[in-house]
Parts: sequence; structure tokens; C-alpha cells
Amino acid sequence: MTREPMQEEGSGGSPPDVTMSRFRERVAAFIALLVILAALAMMVLAFRYIGDDDRFARAKDLLLIINPVLGVVIGYYFNKVSTEARAEGAESAARSALADARRAAESRDRAEDRARGARAEAEETGRRLDDLSHAADGVVAQSHAPRSAALAAGEKGQSLENALRELEAALARARRDRTV
Repeated sequence: MTREPMQEEGSGGSPPDVTMSRFRERVAAFIALLVILAALAMMVLAFRYIGDDDRFARAKDLLLIINPVLGVVIGYYFNKVSTEARAEGAESAARSALADARRAAESRDRAEDRARGARAEAEETGRRLDDLSHAADGVVAQSHAPRSAALAAGEKGQSLENALRELEAALARARRDRTV
């Protein structure tokens, strides 16, 4: 008898027919019980015919025929029990490993998404910092510029005013990004 492989959930195949499997197990158990009872009956008869050499020889011959069949039946059941236990343990371990691998892959994907988002935020923050630094440099340059006689007072005030507006705009963008 062969054991049907278990279908994994969601694999697209149909699950094994449990009713048919149970029927096969019951038939196999019935045949095994029948063989064991026949062997026991022949042994009892063989012991009863110990005094009669002819009948004892026939009972012994029958026991020699049934003994290999009895060995196969007993070997099948002992092997089946230990093999099924190992197979179920291996299937359980495989399912657990598969679930762990799926969870690990999902965690990795989430971590990669967070890392991409953090990288984008860092790049945007770097751009805002560059804007702020550039605007601050403009204000510092305008406030420390030498006062030349050729430069009219209105023009100097105008360029300083522009630099201050750029600095205020850069600060506003930086504050807005910080609160978001």
C-alpha cells in the first residue's frame, strides 16, 4: 500500500480523499489480523500434533509457508508507524520553515520600503539644508560687503532685502518639512 502525499494548502491540487484512505487502512488491518490469527491457529494445531509425526510435519510445513507472510505483515505495520511519524514530523518542519521564510521575506520587504522612504527623506532634508545654507551665505555676504561709494544706498538695501527673503523662505520650507 502506498501512502498518498499530503497536498499543501493553496497548491491548487485536491486534498487526499480521507474516506478512501481510512477504508484502505481498515482493509489492511483486517487482512493483517486475519494472517496473524491464522498463524496463531496453525501454531496451536502444531503443538496439538506433537505426538503424531505425519500431522506435525504437515502443520510445520504450513507454518513455514505462513511465517514469511506473517513477517511481512508485522514488518509493514512496525515500519509504517515509525515512517509515518517521521514523515509527519518532516512535513510539519517543512511547513514551519516555509511560514518562517514567508514572514522573513515580508519583513525584509517592509524594511526595504522603510529604508527607501528614509533615504528619500534624507535626500530631501539635504536639499532643504543646502537651500538654507545658500540663503544664509547670501545674507552673510550682503551684510559684510564693503560699502562702496559707487553703490547707492538703495541698491545695497535691495540686495540685502532679497537675501533676507530667500533666507526666510528657506527657513519656512525647513520648518514645514520638520513638522510633516
